[in-house]
Order: sequence, then structure tokens, then C-alpha cells
Amino acid sequence: MTTAALPPSLFPLEVPLPSKEETSLSSKAMLCTVSISAWSGYKYDREASEQIAEIHGAEKDSGRFNKLLVPRKELEEITKIIGKARRDHEFVTLPWSDNGYRVLPAAAYMDHTNTMRANATEFQAAVSRLAARFEELVTNQSRLGTLFKVEDYPGMRDDGARLRFFDPAELHARFSFETKVLPLPDADDFRVSIGDQDRERIKRQIAESIQASLRVGTRELWQRLYKVVSHMSQRMTEYNAAEDENKPRLYDSMITNIVEIVDVLPKLNIAGDTELDRMASEIRKSLVVDPKELRKSETMRFDTAKAAVDIAQRMAAYMGVPTITEVA
Repeated sequence: MTTAALPPSLFPLEVPLPSKEETSLSSKAMLCTVSISAWSGYKYDREASEQIAEIHGAEKDSGRFNKLLVPRKELEEITKIIGKARRDHEFVTLPWSDNGYRVLPAAAYMDHTNTMRANATEFQAAVSRLAARFEELVTNQSRLGTLFKVEDYPGMRDDGARLRFFDPAELHARFSFETKVLPLPDADDFRVSIGDQDRERIKRQIAESIQASLRVGTRELWQRLYKVVSHMSQRMTEYNAAEDENKPRLYDSMITNIVEIVDVLPKLNIAGDTELDRMASEIRKSLVVDPKELRKSETMRFDTAKAAVDIAQRMAAYMGVPTITEVA
């Protein structure tokens, strides 16, 4: 497989903002962040760190010993849910700034709300399952030996006779799942009692910030679309070129990933990039095929591969990224 030299990008330097008369951008989207915290199951042990340093003749602050309080597998379910929730959040939002907030289009609000609500429910259920077995996990552990300290475990107490999960609320308090929404800034809504010159300067800064964020968001949509199309282009070309005994497997996800993107894209295209909409429509028409029929039909595989290569090359040229050429 080869790649061509980087072509000049055809991306517009400016993303056209909707006119104020038509609609305010702040009425089409909002800022949203998903904040998730979880008990890590790790604990820094200063005494053990100093002992290890002493054994090796090192300075006391030369290292840190972090105890793994429970086996990793005990927190895997919660970790996976957190990862899925963050991926789901990013899928229906666009970049905005480095403070954790992303742009959530109004058209995608209910999709986002329902998905986050489902993830939060799974998250809380997994935390409850951990809490239900927490006393047994702590009481039966022997992995830490003399490094074990009951106070390292939220809610656990030693009543003199046995270890007890005395206060489950302490453990639950280490976990949280919260979605926050803020309005998008609107330059025309900036009404502070300052001089006209400074007011106009700040309004221009707000407008430029919105423009820059929309530009980044639009590029991300193109990149998402190109990623799934180029994957299909590469996989289909490799499949058609390989000998029968060496053909790679054609997974359904190659198609379903494209469907997910083209389905959500109209809701995320708040900048109104008509070329992006046109490309998504062409991709839906040319590349969304029945995976079972694709595996059965040689003609469909040839036609789909040809269309995928053509679309991927045109997208690469438009975006200014290396072009993947057909495998011989």
C-alpha cells in the first residue's frame, strides 16, 4: 500500500456562521460536559515507600509505592462503563475548548440525554454491585500482607472482632456521574457597561472564538467520516486482491460504523457545511450495503470497493491528507 504526497487542503478557511436574522448559533447548540469520578482502588503508602528507599539506600522521596487495594478485575466493569460513556459523549458532541466542555447540538440533545441516562444507570448499578461484595472483598483479601490497612477502604471499620462494611455511603461517595449543560456564548449578547471600543473588541474576540471552534468541529466531522470510509476502502481492496485462502474477514462493523456516522452527522453539522452533507449522502448511497450480501456477491464487493476507494481519495484530496491508493 502506498500513499501520495499531501495535496493542498481545500477546506474553507472560514466556516460560515448563520446570520443573526436567521437564527442565533446559541439557539442551535449548547455546551456540555460529562463528569465521572470513581474510586481508583489504589492507595499511596508513605511508610512502605520510605522503607523501600531505605532498603536500597535511596532518598526518602525517590519513589512512591502505590498499593492496589483490590484486584483490577473487581473494578473492570465500572471502568468499561466509564470508557463507553465518554466515547458516547464525544460521538454526539463537537470540540469546543480545553476546559472539558464540548458543543452539543440541540438536534442531538435527546439522543445525548437518553444515552447518558442509560450509562449513568449502568454505572450506578455496577457501583451497587461492588458495594454488595465489598466487605467480602476486603475481609478475604490476603494479597497485601502486612501492607493491609483497613482505613484504606472507604466505609470499612475494624470493630475489634471483625472487619465490617460499616458505612457504604463512604464508598458510594467516591463515585459520581454528572452531566452539565451551559449556553453557548453569543457575541451579540455581550452587554457589559464598558466603552464602545472595548465592547466591540471583546465581541469580535467572542465571534472569532466561535468561528475557530466551529472550524475545528467541522474538521473533526470530516475526519470521523474519512476514517470509516478509508477503512472500508483499505479492507475491501485487500480482500479483493487476496487469494481465497488468505482473504481477511469482512466484519459487519465495517458497515455499521459508517451507518452510525452518517446517521448522526446531520445533527452535528451545526456549521451547515453543505459539502459535508453532500458527501455523507453519497456515502450512504454507495457504501451502506447489506454485509451478508457483500460477503456473498463478488460483483457487489468489486463495486463497493471501487466506490470506497474513489470516495476516500476525493475526501483525502479535499482534506489535504495522504491518499491511499489501490492495492494491486
